[in-house]
Amino acid sequence: MQKNKTMDYNTTNTSNQGRGATVLKIAVIALGVILLGLGYYTYSTYKELSAQNDLLVEQKEQIINELDELKIDYDQKIKENSELSGKVEEAKKRIETLKEEIQKQKKITASVLRKYKREIARLKVERDKLYKIADSLRMANQQLTLEKDSLAVDLDKQKQFNDTLLNKNEELSQTLNRAKILYPTNIKATGVRIRKSGKVIETSRKWRTQQIRVCFTIPKNDILDAGKQVFYVRVVNPEGQVLGTLDQIEVDGNQVQISNAEEIIYENKALQVCSFVKPNDVKKDIVKGDYLIEIYYNGVKVGTTHMTLK
Repeated sequence: MQKNKTMDYNTTNTSNQGRGATVLKIAVIALGVILLGLGYYTYSTYKELSAQNDLLVEQKEQIINELDELKIDYDQKIKENSELSGKVEEAKKRIETLKEEIQKQKKITASVLRKYKREIARLKVERDKLYKIADSLRMANQQLTLEKDSLAVDLDKQKQFNDTLLNKNEELSQTLNRAKILYPTNIKATGVRIRKSGKVIETSRKWRTQQIRVCFTIPKNDILDAGKQVFYVRVVNPEGQVLGTLDQIEVDGNQVQISNAEEIIYENKALQVCSFVKPNDVKKDIVKGDYLIEIYYNGVKVGTTHMTLK
C-alpha cells in the first residue's frame, strides 16, 4: 500500500515537471517573438525617422536654393529699374536674413520648414508684383524713348526749318539793307576852274585845275525813308595824298580820311549831286597823273572812279 502511494507521487511529480518545462519553453518562445517584434519595430521606426530627417534636410536645401534663385531674379530682372532699387535691396536683405537663419538651424522640423516656405511664398508674391511694376516702368520708358526720339526728329526738322527760315531772313535782311543803301550811278570826276562869275570850266590840265568836281546820280529808292542823307567823297592824288578837309569816317571798323561831306535832302527820287573838293595847297596837291575817287554812304563804299590830269 505504501509502495503504491510512492509510485503515484513520483508519477505526479514527473508530470508537473513536464508541464513546467513546457510552460517555460512557451514563455521563452513568446519572449523571443516579442523581442524580435520590438527589434523590427525599432528598426522600422529608425529607418522611418532617418528617411524623414533626410527628407527634411533635402527640403531645407531646396528652400536655400529657392532663396538663392530669388536673389538672382532680383539681380537679373529688376536691377535695370533704378526706380525700384530701394525695394529690391530691401527684399534681397530679407532673403539673405532668411538664408542665414535656416542655415543655422541644427534641428530641422516640419513646422520650421513650413514657416520658411510661407516666407518664401510671400517673397515670391512680392517679386511677382515688382515684376509687373518693372514691366510697366520698362514699357513706359520705352514709350518715353520713342516719344523722345520722335520729338528729337521733330525738333531736328523744326531746327532745319528754323535755320532755313533764319537764312532766308538773313538774306532778306541783307537784301533790305542793300536796298536801303543808295548806290550812286554815272560817277564822273573832272578837274575844274571856277571864274569870278561862278562859272565852272572843266579842264584836264594840271596847271588850270583849281578843284576836283565829283558828280553822281542818286537813284530812286522807295524803301529808304525820305530825309537828310550824307555822302562822303574821297579824292586821292597820284602821290597817295588825300585832298580836301581830311575828316575821318569809320568803315568796317577802320578810320578812313575823306575829302568832303555832301549833305542832301532825299525825297525818294533820282537826284543829281556834285561835290567840289578844294585842295589845301593847289600847287602841291594838284599834280599830273591818275586820281582815285571813292564815294561812301553809311559806312559803306558805294562807288569809285578815276580821272587823269595832264
